[in-house]
Amino acid sequence: MKKIIWIDVGTHFAQEYSSLFGSSFSFYLFVLKRFIGGGLLNRGKFVNFSELRNIFKYRAKIRQKRERFFCIFVEANKEIVKRKKFYPRADLLFNVALTADYSKPISIVKLYFGKDDILGEGSSLFKDKHVYTDQGYMTTLGISSENFFQELSEYLSSKFEEYDILLRLNCEGVEDNVIYSAHKHFKNKLKLICGSLKDVKELKGEEAAERLDLYMEDNQLPFIKFSSGIYTWDNAHGAILNLLESDL
Repeated sequence: MKKIIWIDVGTHFAQEYSSLFGSSFSFYLFVLKRFIGGGLLNRGKFVNFSELRNIFKYRAKIRQKRERFFCIFVEANKEIVKRKKFYPRADLLFNVALTADYSKPISIVKLYFGKDDILGEGSSLFKDKHVYTDQGYMTTLGISSENFFQELSEYLSSKFEEYDILLRLNCEGVEDNVIYSAHKHFKNKLKLICGSLKDVKELKGEEAAERLDLYMEDNQLPFIKFSSGIYTWDNAHGAILNLLESDL
């Protein structure tokens, strides 16, 4: 049975994974809160009835195939890893930051907090992403994206005969390095990329973003936005289900 390797880089509280494999109680409570906030009170984006129906349908079908997934979480913030109860459910968990510096396989790096919130979204290795104080960061272990994916591809190839890669990422500026390295080492096994790529443009500039777009287009690497926002779940869950069914 071919496995789908879900590699989640920059998990934060793994809301995307939880949207599929978290408890049903937590899922429906989340949907209810978003319906009240977005659907009734116009506080944020919600989804229409057709999209919500698709989310329920896709989620149910994907959960029936949970054994097909091998999930790998990469999260730089140790405080987040310690606080989220389902992190131990990951098949592999790496409490490291992936870096762009290929000349240094391992480094000690600073992870800057978004708005000085140790548990907040948007923690980044890039000093310019947020306004911060001298206490607004933690020290963590950095592994170059190149070395990480080289080692991971060797490990997975020794463990599984057949597998495809689903790469979900929101790593605050190193998304391009992660994609280049993952594709280099997994090649055509990299079937789907989900998450957010906006920080490449915001932190590295227009040229870096255009280079990444062209690379993904030339190598036919599909990308679907997938975030904690429920408005992204219809397309993302649908793409994951298509990946599952394409291997049947």
